[in-house]
Amino acid sequence: MSSFPILDLVVGIIFIYFLLSIICSSAVELCVTIFKSRAFLLEVWLKQTFNLPALDSEGKPLNVSLGQAIMDHCMVTVLSKRGRSTTYIDPDNFVSALLDKITISPATTDTGTVQLPPANLNAYITAIQNSTLLSGELKRTILSFANEAVQIGSMQSSIPANIAIPIKSQLEVFRGKIKNWYNTNTARITGTFKQTRAYPLTIVVAVIMVICLNTDSLEIGKYLYNNHAASKELAATALSNFPNYKNAIDSGKTPTSNTQSAITANDLQVQKIQLQNYIDSLQSLDLPLGWKAANITNWPAFFDYSKKHIAGWIATILAIMMGAPFWFDILNKISNLRSTGPKPPTTSDQDLKDD
Repeated sequence: MSSFPILDLVVGIIFIYFLLSIICSSAVELCVTIFKSRAFLLEVWLKQTFNLPALDSEGKPLNVSLGQAIMDHCMVTVLSKRGRSTTYIDPDNFVSALLDKITISPATTDTGTVQLPPANLNAYITAIQNSTLLSGELKRTILSFANEAVQIGSMQSSIPANIAIPIKSQLEVFRGKIKNWYNTNTARITGTFKQTRAYPLTIVVAVIMVICLNTDSLEIGKYLYNNHAASKELAATALSNFPNYKNAIDSGKTPTSNTQSAITANDLQVQKIQLQNYIDSLQSLDLPLGWKAANITNWPAFFDYSKKHIAGWIATILAIMMGAPFWFDILNKISNLRSTGPKPPTTSDQDLKDD
């Protein structure tokens, strides 16, 4: 790769950290998909925010909360069970389901007639004011969005006709404000997901993986330092292959909550295959990884060996916690440095040297 063995060593270790990080993140993603952690947090938010009893389309009690009624609405449900949230709820569909549910008024008699939705923003405001399905604070919040939409609509009506600007109806502005409110809340759900699910699970997976694979950073560093040929080969492999992982890194940088599409069975199978490919890539490297039979034949031998490698394991775990995008960016910068060099001399410069 270069004439600097220490640079080859650094690149090789960074590439190992990158592979370990991407294996860890893939395993975490597989776990949260199987256990439906994102769907659980979204369900908790819906049921806590919309906790009053819901009505059906005829105004009869449903004996479920409004949040559960939104999850069961035909606009948002896919193949999930009744009363359970999907991993992903599209903002536009959420707004449609919410407005459909909160504008239903209680039926005084059993007429068996489906209530029609409001026809305009003023009718929506009246229906929301009379709604018994929202708490006072939530009702005031939604009505404030409606009042802002009315004001924006009044301002748009005063714009001269010769000024060509896109104009939205009051109802579109109203729906857009509810959509933005939903998106900001799901962003907070994403933060909760990372703090309570993703980060703790990453630590657990990293510890298990490091111990099972016996990835001691200190031992790997010594091996690469004493084997310049292996270090150079690993560095060359790293800088030639790491662009192939760009798609995985880009997907890992996307939000990890209900701002992404729903996970299907095929996606789950693809994640399993990718995880196996990453593990195979790591195992194909000729590095001091894994356990020898002499170190695990009995507990005393295992503990004696472990005490000597705890520092290296901790270093590896901390490196994994930095995340695959972090190590990918460093490799990318090193690759860009390789491609740069002194500016080639121009013809005039060469003539001056000749003189």
